Amino acid sequence: MTHRPRRISFGRIATLLVLVVALTTQASFTAWGKDKLPPGRIAFVRNGDIWVWHDGKSERIVKDGAASDPRWSPTGRFLLFVRAGDSYSDLVLRDLESGSDTQLTYNGSGAQEGSPDYVASSSWVFDPDWTPNGLIAYASDATSDGSTILWLITDPEMAPEPAPSAQIEDDVEGVSLAADGSVAAYTVRSHDTDGGNHTYVALRNLADGTASTLVDAPGGAFDPAIAPDGQSIAVAIRADDGTSDIWLADRAGKLTRVTTGAQATQPAWSPDGQWLAYVRMIDYRFEVWVQPRDGASFGEPRRLFRFRNLDATSRISWTLS
Repeated sequence: MTHRPRRISFGRIATLLVLVVALTTQASFTAWGKDKLPPGRIAFVRNGDIWVWHDGKSERIVKDGAASDPRWSPTGRFLLFVRAGDSYSDLVLRDLESGSDTQLTYNGSGAQEGSPDYVASSSWVFDPDWTPNGLIAYASDATSDGSTILWLITDPEMAPEPAPSAQIEDDVEGVSLAADGSVAAYTVRSHDTDGGNHTYVALRNLADGTASTLVDAPGGAFDPAIAPDGQSIAVAIRADDGTSDIWLADRAGKLTRVTTGAQATQPAWSPDGQWLAYVRMIDYRFEVWVQPRDGASFGEPRRLFRFRNLDATSRISWTLS
């Protein structure tokens, strides 16, 4: 197994689902002006708990200690997130009104804890995404050979299934779904013969499983985020000097630069597509920045907040409700 440290009736809440943004806070927008604050609420992870930024302030809404990758429902009532266990992780749905949890995957082992069989029969789930109609996608190594592939949940009362695939790929991570559930963008971590690896971004048709390379670059491309209009995908690209920046790719892979020298990763869209957020590392501290979007152009980048123990790998995501 590959081991990665990282995951009601659904018919009733299927219309409540949408993308989320995970962030952490200590800096403010005061220099920008209160009237320029982005709308909605942004969820983020700090020390295994889920916090929310709203209107320049933050509060903890899920005290868990082992949570990552939160994703909102459109109404803001539910949060999908990953909960880590000992050598495994699972997807959990939290009802924020009742505080109750619904577990969607079961990746723990029935073997004696700590034994080789326990480790070998446990698996990880990470980087989930979901659509307004209730389709959930995520990456997991719950496979016979320990490879990490794309999985889908169409109904939480049914077992997850591997996504349709018409080709063989290396390990998958960083999943992003189009709002209509027709395609998925994700990072592929290809393994070199010399033991190294290289990342590129792929786009897969979820109806027939055909996939194609969307963005590749010598330094690697990763962290895709499909815009709400489904026509553009924000990605992080690493330059030869190791600096990563955010670029915008159209469905044909044509690139437009968004940031320059920002050391930026983990892009995420507001549900209306009017804002693009991303994580930056400055002086060894993670910060969340945003830029307004006007058609093909982006406005001035602004810092929303920063926090020394921000979980940058949990990706950022938000709701307007």
